[in-house]
Amino acid sequence: MLELGRALHALGSPAYRVEDAMDACCRRFGLHGRFFATPTGIFAAIGPVGQRPDTELQRVTPGNQDLGRLAELYAVRDAVMQGAVDAETGTARVQAIVAAPPTGGDRVVIPAQGLASAAACTFLGGGFVEIGVAFAVGVLLGAFAWLVRQRPVLERVFEPAACALAAFAVHVGAALVGPLNISITTIGAIIVLLPGLMFTTALAELSMRHLSAGSARLLGAVAVLLTMAVGVGLGDRVGELICGDAVAAEPEAMHAGWQWPALLAAGLGFGALLRAARAQLPWVLLAVTIGFAGSRLGALWFERELGAFVGALCVAAAANLYARWQRRPAATMRTPGLLLLVPGSLGFRGLTTALQQDFTAGVQLAFQMLLVGGAIVAGLLVAGVLVPPPLDVEPDSGRQGHRHG
Repeated sequence: MLELGRALHALGSPAYRVEDAMDACCRRFGLHGRFFATPTGIFAAIGPVGQRPDTELQRVTPGNQDLGRLAELYAVRDAVMQGAVDAETGTARVQAIVAAPPTGGDRVVIPAQGLASAAACTFLGGGFVEIGVAFAVGVLLGAFAWLVRQRPVLERVFEPAACALAAFAVHVGAALVGPLNISITTIGAIIVLLPGLMFTTALAELSMRHLSAGSARLLGAVAVLLTMAVGVGLGDRVGELICGDAVAAEPEAMHAGWQWPALLAAGLGFGALLRAARAQLPWVLLAVTIGFAGSRLGALWFERELGAFVGALCVAAAANLYARWQRRPAATMRTPGLLLLVPGSLGFRGLTTALQQDFTAGVQLAFQMLLVGGAIVAGLLVAGVLVPPPLDVEPDSGRQGHRHG
């Protein structure tokens, strides 16, 4: 149970999913357990019913999503809970999954970051020049991320350093290829670094009354946004000093049909960045398409914020159906589908606008980020009620179990 909780945490699961998975496993062995997970620690009290439990404290570090290894982890958990594998064998397999290298290796991540940046620039309204520069800068950031992974001491300053590098590279690109929209290109290039998914996860944890984990994760997302804004400011200033003031230009209008190739690029990029296995890629592409179509239809029928609600509802419902049908974690579809909806770019724009002394516009953007994030969480909760996930596969945000029924 302890190894399972640590593995789920290391592979990017929210606190309440870690607790529910450990609780379900505890009941499988006929034990009584109390669990409390936060982004940096897991507290567990486990023992036979009616006896004094043993207490364990684990210090953990928030991990990144790895959909391939997460599917393997749930397969091991199901095998143990169904009695097909004993506890000792299951523990050894869990440890092997955690110790294994990331799914897909590092070579695909560098071009994948370029694809994701180019796709994001398309959705933000960029033209061909902005998309090309965003792709090049995204590839540069992917190479920089690979370099940082070789030197773990640099990981603590990765976000601000990467944003400074991206902002400077955008100015260099403007000097080489001609006028472009600096703001759209920069945000598109760093879109995969924005903590939008962390922000939405924090709101989901708060909505599930998991106040400690949600508050800690929310403050972590704000801290990352602040350091990224500072990094972009430094990179912009250095770029202006070396390359001169960039000529402001409105992006060239593109036909709406280009959004579909961008959607394919986003699906492939997100799949590689989320470490999806090859068998999971079709489901990742389907999830991205569902999220995109749902949000666009919702925005046509309602306001933008309700469009995010409709998109999140469609993605979460499809993910829960996938978990029931394929007996795999719903995160395979839910996480990539939500990446197109998360409001990280709004928060970043709000901070950079406030740093430019336009506090009114900055507050408006920040408030809009909260509304979009709340709409996404509402969509997830409603989907958990309309299409409950199978509890024996993945205890989900509906939390219909004995502790929250």
